[in-house]
Amino acid sequence: MPLLFHFIFSLYTFLYRQLYTRFAWAYDSVSWLVSLGRWDGWRRVALGFVTDVDVLEVGFGTGELLSELARQQIAVTGLEASAAMHGITTRKLSRRGQKACQVQGLAQQLPFTGAAFDTIISTFPAGFATDPAAHREFARVLRPGGRLVIVDVALSTDNPVVRLFFNLAFPPKPGVDARFQQALDDSGLRISRRLVGAGPVRVVVTLGEKAASDAHSD
Repeated sequence: MPLLFHFIFSLYTFLYRQLYTRFAWAYDSVSWLVSLGRWDGWRRVALGFVTDVDVLEVGFGTGELLSELARQQIAVTGLEASAAMHGITTRKLSRRGQKACQVQGLAQQLPFTGAAFDTIISTFPAGFATDPAAHREFARVLRPGGRLVIVDVALSTDNPVVRLFFNLAFPPKPGVDARFQQALDDSGLRISRRLVGAGPVRVVVTLGEKAASDAHSD
């Protein structure tokens, strides 16, 4: 069983990386398929937690949320490491007559001055979510009183059939929850969580609030 799990996880990791490079054009379709059409709704939960006007989306992928924020005339900047995703998003925004600032870079080295944003959002984040360096950067570029919003999903049923399908679509990653929590704790932000929605799969919103009196933003 450990060998089978390792094989499945390795295959998933390989295919996941391809969706950000060679097969980026298929990302939206694959996301829709593995979530049974709920992916966009899950992602949009982040919009309900946006505060004030200057927003940074980290890891914007194919730009759907970036597009929605632009449509709402919110001052949004998007950061994404994948050049392929930048190309898809640029074309998508152009077709829709929208504009948003797109920056290619890493969450661990945000190319922004301190205290630049009121809200940082990241939905279904990649490996940077467990990296303490990324969370220190989030805290640095948030304004005092600002908010970090991370959206993911979690299983809320013991139904074996649902659990099997969920684990196939979202293979469990040993130790990731502990590393994620440690990175959050090291950020200096005040952490809380909200469960949104009902059913066997629910949206988990992790919030990191920066103290209103925090002046530590270089």
